[in-house]
Amino acid sequence: MKLWADHGGFGARLRRLIGRLARVSPSAATVASALCLLLIVSLDTVVRPAGLRLVPLYVPALCVICWALGRWRALLFAAAAALIAIFPDVLASAAPFGPATAANALIRAIAYMFLALIIVNYRSTYDEAHLRATYDGLTGVLNANSFHAAAEKKLTAARRRGQTLIAVNVDIAGLQGIPTAHGHSSADSALRAVARTAMDSIRGSDLVGRLGWHQFGFLVQVPSAHQAEPLARLLHERLSVALTKTGLSLSCTMGVRVISPRSALSDIDAFDAAHRMLRAARERGEAVAIGGDVSA
Repeated sequence: MKLWADHGGFGARLRRLIGRLARVSPSAATVASALCLLLIVSLDTVVRPAGLRLVPLYVPALCVICWALGRWRALLFAAAAALIAIFPDVLASAAPFGPATAANALIRAIAYMFLALIIVNYRSTYDEAHLRATYDGLTGVLNANSFHAAAEKKLTAARRRGQTLIAVNVDIAGLQGIPTAHGHSSADSALRAVARTAMDSIRGSDLVGRLGWHQFGFLVQVPSAHQAEPLARLLHERLSVALTKTGLSLSCTMGVRVISPRSALSDIDAFDAAHRMLRAARERGEAVAIGGDVSA
């Protein structure tokens, strides 16, 4: 679902800007909104004698700030912006604050709050679309596209920082016959159990994604290549326990590729290598097969 048309480089830059605004915390947005209002009011007061008005600047400021705020904060900001916007008029007028000024403030407040509601509702639509585009709807882990995009960035950062990673490909065996024998809900429950265990077993900085119907991928930082195998086997053990608890005849096989800081492997190359190790484990009847520089 595209929320706007992509017209070359501008569309990409706009998406990046909106994405950054979506990550701004409400507290930071509140402080920024207050400073923005004060700046516009101050400048409006300064330039008014020259016949210039900065009132239109409240609209883009309102749109940007409301995008980063929740519904009620956005509405409060809109009302505050409408009230503060009349200060230069009151200061420049010799007449006292009267019904006309109050009516103008009320009309502006209603218009600003209406605009704030539009921005907040659009932000909600954006968040829902972003969630669907980023995460697997069944398990809640990253979907394949988002996982590989994040993995490429993590590999680049790991090389720069001198970190060792392991690329892990996990296949859930026995899942194909579950929908027929026990229903689709049983298969879905098993996949969700694997995903929960996976997310509980890794740090927030590590990655887990669903790469296919019954395959998951991990990209995990390890202290050294020596510790890759014990960590991989511990992860396999935890996933196996989760599968056993489902009461279904399920097991998992794991292929692991150790990636040293000196490695120039791309995300695709790393997980192709992990998948080859997965096939090797199946052929040898092993639970886990590890390749790469395991002695660094």
